[in-house]
Amino acid sequence: MKEKLLIETESSGLYRDSTSMALINTDRASFAAYKMKRQKGSQVKELSIEVASLKQDMVDIKTMLTTLTEGLNGK
Repeated sequence: MKEKLLIETESSGLYRDSTSMALINTDRASFAAYKMKRQKGSQVKELSIEVASLKQDMVDIKTMLTTLTEGLNGK
């Protein structure tokens, strides 16, 4: 099998494969940091969806309580 020849680029940790011209990241620390950042972004998105759901539940409960108290008061 032919050995891949990697060409250095301007960015540190990035090399270009001479046969396929694909960019190859050799900096494992920056890749791990990228994955951690992406995971945190996903967690924030999930939490914001949960908060929106809880807000809607609170609005529904408030509406039901208002309707219930109006029925009890005879309005």
